[in-house]
Amino acid sequence: MKNMKKFATVLASLCLVFVMAVALVGCGSGKEFDSVQDYLDAQKDQIDAAIKETEGSGMSMEIKADGDTLVYRYVYETAVPVGDETTAKFDAGLDTFKSQFDAVLDEMAELIDIKNPAVKLVYENPDGTVVYTHTFTK
Repeated sequence: MKNMKKFATVLASLCLVFVMAVALVGCGSGKEFDSVQDYLDAQKDQIDAAIKETEGSGMSMEIKADGDTLVYRYVYETAVPVGDETTAKFDAGLDTFKSQFDAVLDEMAELIDIKNPAVKLVYENPDGTVVYTHTFTK
């Protein structure tokens, strides 16, 4: 499925961009941010650049805070099938990038004054139907 290949490519590049952006912020010691939103605000330029990289990929992206959770929300331009086969393909793709998300979680735990950091991925069709969701936790 063509959109699933794009998913893997976009996910890989965004993970790496975000981990690099996080690494640049994390040069000090101790808790530098009071919330996930503060953490995102400090990286606005890098996040905007990551979002710009999704242009032409067949999906749009939003990165936001939801309490102690960093949410990556992707919306496909063209609907993809919802079901067990799609879920299995997403699950298989996520295993490849687990270490990048673990790195983001480690940075969040180190830099943000929160107890339970999480990274949530949400993929939606243009009509808002959730195609896939997964939450990484420490």
